[in-house]
Amino acid sequence: MSQTLQEYIDWYQTLAFEDMYDKYLELHDPAVPGFVLPGNVSIPTDLINDIMNNNPDGEPTEFLGVESKYQVQYDDRLLQWAQEQFPNLKFVKCRLQIQKPGEEVRKHMDLLGQYLKGVCENIPWLKKIKHSLANPGVDLHQLLIACDDQVDGQVIGFHNPGNWNWKKGDILRINTWRSLHWTKNTSNKVRVIIKVTGIEFGMKKDSNVIG
Repeated sequence: MSQTLQEYIDWYQTLAFEDMYDKYLELHDPAVPGFVLPGNVSIPTDLINDIMNNNPDGEPTEFLGVESKYQVQYDDRLLQWAQEQFPNLKFVKCRLQIQKPGEEVRKHMDLLGQYLKGVCENIPWLKKIKHSLANPGVDLHQLLIACDDQVDGQVIGFHNPGNWNWKKGDILRINTWRSLHWTKNTSNKVRVIIKVTGIEFGMKKDSNVIG
């Protein structure tokens, strides 16, 4: 269905927590790859350690009023690092995501209605572009960056092509609009990931996708 980005945001805001998980099952497309691997970066290990030492448990986070099964850390220094690493991205958000042993996040999609609402408040013309999950109007980047090597029991899962296997510094870009993904940690080690969200601007000639 053709719609504007504002209509997409309005639709997103009508969904309650349990409605959202039903919608994920309808909207995801297991036939398309759930992620791409853009490469790797040098992790600011000293900064990560400083952030974690100041608050090793992180802060609880929620989604539509329900507490999530992981914790987060925000830090202006980490945001600056992300902006320097990914200068092609605008409206950058960055945080540590901390998953402790025994925690698990069920299958979901990151539809990012609240993030897009905030972007549109800064650039109102964006509301008018055509946008759908099949033909997105924004080139939205959601990046997961591994802070340590993966250990047995740490899972970031996708239907296609399967679980992500990572080394320290590896980057994964989620197929935001079509991909179900999930996480769990059955290891005895805390899993720390940097998550970066941003938009790349610049109209493509062959479509209405920004990027």
